[in-house]
Amino acid sequence: MKVLLIGGGEIGHELASALHQQHDVTVMDQAESQAGAFETLDVRFMRGNGADPEDLKDAGADGMDAVLACTANDDVNVLSCLAAKGLGAARTMAFVSRQRYLDAFHEGGAMSSVGLSIDRVLWPQRTLARQIAGIVQVPRALDSTRLADGKLEMLEFRLEASDPYIGEPLRASNTPSGALMVGHIRDDRFTVPSGDTVPCEGDKLVFMGTPDGMRAIEGMFSPRKRQIRVAILGGGNVGFMVAERLQAIHARIAIIESDEARCEKLAQLLPNALVLQGDGTDLELMEQERLDDSDVVVAVTNDDGKNLLASLLAKQLGIPKVITRVGRARNRRIFERVGIDSPLTHRAAAVQEALNWLKVDQVEHLASIEDRAEVMEVTYPESCAGGRIDEVGSPQNALIGAIKRGSKVVVPTGSSRLEPNDQLFIVTTPDNVPAVQAWLDSRRGPS
Repeated sequence: MKVLLIGGGEIGHELASALHQQHDVTVMDQAESQAGAFETLDVRFMRGNGADPEDLKDAGADGMDAVLACTANDDVNVLSCLAAKGLGAARTMAFVSRQRYLDAFHEGGAMSSVGLSIDRVLWPQRTLARQIAGIVQVPRALDSTRLADGKLEMLEFRLEASDPYIGEPLRASNTPSGALMVGHIRDDRFTVPSGDTVPCEGDKLVFMGTPDGMRAIEGMFSPRKRQIRVAILGGGNVGFMVAERLQAIHARIAIIESDEARCEKLAQLLPNALVLQGDGTDLELMEQERLDDSDVVVAVTNDDGKNLLASLLAKQLGIPKVITRVGRARNRRIFERVGIDSPLTHRAAAVQEALNWLKVDQVEHLASIEDRAEVMEVTYPESCAGGRIDEVGSPQNALIGAIKRGSKVVVPTGSSRLEPNDQLFIVTTPDNVPAVQAWLDSRRGPS
């Protein structure tokens, strides 16, 4: 596949890192200084402006299978995709940071109505807001993901002293029907659990299951509260979208935003929320407004330093859950090491969506688990006879977390059967994806 990436920032670099070994990748950026970041990758780097048709011609946009524009400038991204499409690029994707571009290129939108089209418009901040709102709604959950159109869920918890599973082999534990432990994280190491896995206090466990199964898992760790109290520090796009989603479940919401004009707009758009003008790192303000009684603090300003300081303050105040936006992916591990519960970056989710859209291999990469593991959706080969999982086997160092057959999703056991064309949700580490693909090839049998 021939791919042109316009923008050599973090997103462009992550995409190039994921693609360069098996695909022909060209990276274009206006700053020649960005070239150094790609020296270790097998890519072609060229200086240029993606919104300039001449530069696009020089990059070979007319022969590209896909053009992805991921600069920090929405207008450049949109113009780049429109120009590349006009030159003959097969598919285009534009990364944006405003709702108006989604609306404009949606079917029936202003752009599409005059014949201008972009194959995919991606707003990473909206993906992040959806993820944060899901985590907020589950007490103690560090991460929350929905799969298979909501028929499958994944939750992550950190074990405390009084929790189940501690100190006993997994085979002796009583996991509710419809749920399965699919990940075990100790320190920085992710492992696919087995019957011999013995979790300890401080470990993180990842569960996958049906909605009913996951409600039972939630009950094992913490019952749902009737009304969640949430303090959101930062009233930009992400903060607003999180509040909007939580308002729908009748959460008690307080937003702290420093800009007066933005506060006035938020108060109009979110009539049931308490909007405060101030600084999320102001301890006096937090105590005065009783925000130290919150169940969750969400720090989503555009400043990593401010988010980190506000999150550490919230932890010192004893707030049970702290969710923090991390702008730079390399800062995520730092946030984890100082005790932040859920450091999240919108770029990771955006890169995953882009790779799924490109369909670069036999599998669909659905979700990441702390950048240490991932959930893939694969099709069990039509040419292979069915059989019990404990008889036909499963991919090496991987776990089949769920099976989707038609409209039904089930959480399997060893005696569950695999049938041709089943959709399998497999949890594994990124470096083990070739083993999953090899397993699929082996199950296909001779052609």
